[in-house]
Amino acid sequence: MKARHILYAALAAMTISACKNPLDLDPTGWHSESVVYDSEEHMDLYVKSLYSVLYANADITAGYIFDDCVSDLVKESWYGTGGGTVNKMFYQQNIITEDSNFRSNWGTYTYIRQINEFFFDYNYGYIKDLDQEVVKVRLAEARFLRAFAYQELTLRFGGVILRTDENHVDGPEDKAKARSTAKECWDFIIKEYEKAQADLPESWSGTDYGRVTKGAAIGMRARAALYAGRWEDAVNACNELLGKEWYELLPGATYEDYNKIFTSWQNKELILPVLFQQSSGGSTGKQHNFNNYFCPPGDGAAYDVNVGAAATPTEEYASKFDIKVGGTYQNFDWANLSTLYGGKPYDNREPRFYASILYNGADWRGRKLEIYEDGADGFMEYKSEGQDNVHKSTTGYLFRKFVYEGAMNYTSILSGQYWIEMRLAEIYLIRSEAYARQGDWEKAYADLKTIRDRVGLPELTQRNSWDAYVKDLSKERVCELGLEGHRFFDLVRWGLAQETLNGKKLHGVKPVKSGSDFTYTVIECDDQVRSFPAKYNVYPIPKSELSTNSLCLQSAEWGGLFKEEK
Repeated sequence: MKARHILYAALAAMTISACKNPLDLDPTGWHSESVVYDSEEHMDLYVKSLYSVLYANADITAGYIFDDCVSDLVKESWYGTGGGTVNKMFYQQNIITEDSNFRSNWGTYTYIRQINEFFFDYNYGYIKDLDQEVVKVRLAEARFLRAFAYQELTLRFGGVILRTDENHVDGPEDKAKARSTAKECWDFIIKEYEKAQADLPESWSGTDYGRVTKGAAIGMRARAALYAGRWEDAVNACNELLGKEWYELLPGATYEDYNKIFTSWQNKELILPVLFQQSSGGSTGKQHNFNNYFCPPGDGAAYDVNVGAAATPTEEYASKFDIKVGGTYQNFDWANLSTLYGGKPYDNREPRFYASILYNGADWRGRKLEIYEDGADGFMEYKSEGQDNVHKSTTGYLFRKFVYEGAMNYTSILSGQYWIEMRLAEIYLIRSEAYARQGDWEKAYADLKTIRDRVGLPELTQRNSWDAYVKDLSKERVCELGLEGHRFFDLVRWGLAQETLNGKKLHGVKPVKSGSDFTYTVIECDDQVRSFPAKYNVYPIPKSELSTNSLCLQSAEWGGLFKEEK
């Protein structure tokens, strides 16, 4: 067998912090199967390398562009070099093609091949001399990760090519293979999660915390069933998980309590975290650049670096969060600014607002943010020309969720904030939607009530039609899961992407300082009308795949012959 495995030095594993254990370690070289499987320790290091697929698909590592950027929640600040690709996508019609798609994750097949090699090695007998109970768990981890990889592909491309033979690793002679339908892909994904669940542990401890668990397999099975339109399966998976005592919703009556979801790295709400490390043994550890792109720009002044505000939250996002008036929460409306809110739009908002969004005057790392013209954090009205790499908000807002509040210098010391792939609140929202799809409105609203009760919001009036319910669901998913990578796929799944994104301009708020007071004006933060045609709901198959795989057809939305089953 040709040597192909990456082996990770034991020393690298030993330097990992006891509190945060990034799982896709840096490789030291290529080694034969006899070395990779000569001990459980070496096999384990190899299995940890397979976790790279989680890191590669974590939005927190995506730089300027992540999934919620391509929605109504986030506005990119630039247009030309150094960012602004999303703006170009909305303003031009030649940015996404089969030749070039900046959002494509087709390279996920590299991770799928590595996982398939592990299955092959097991079936070939390379791992027969190791403790088979340990091996069984490692196979379950690999099975989960392969299901996750295919889930990320199917979300974006629809039906894709299933390369799943565990007794053979596809080589150049196997390039020609047809796409499976989306239904076939979802069926495979759900079955893989079920198989993985059987052998995964309920939890991991110590430096193994962050590896996939039974709960993660059940939760991702619920998400996959929702996207597959298998409503009863989604409900059953949610019920199975909620029937356990493995996870719990954190308290959320105050911002300080709710924000622990994103700052307390081993909290009980996390089902599938993706962990990074700030530093380890004097090294810089496994970090990422999220702060460099999205932190308050004033944070860079002490280090003489230009950082932050490459993209910022929109007013469409900010206005979703309720405001308390007379002791009762109600929908926020700028028309009530002077009459009901006393000219203070950012007082008395619900806790999730303060954990998600930073605004002018917000407390941040010992200072008040100055998101206005000539302020420390700056403001600029968006223009498609002359503003590249200018680190100022074009919406009057900045990110708080996932912005690391610890020490860094933005060069050698970066952000160590963890990503949340799944947490318990999503399970309630999945079940609510699945109940609604079956016409069980009472149970659907009971789950929305659970989410709202946590942050002290009043119970919603029950609606008994999908069109009315989805407006309530949409708001709750935005306020609860905004910036966590769900919004774009929600809009596509609900058939609302064109209604929400096409022919629109997004909005922000311009703060203007007058003495010690501020006035706030809602402004457009697009200088062109956005275009989002229906074909953007699905990614085009890359031309590189079409040219080497004679049986792979392009999607009908992109002029090809491949059509999904209805």
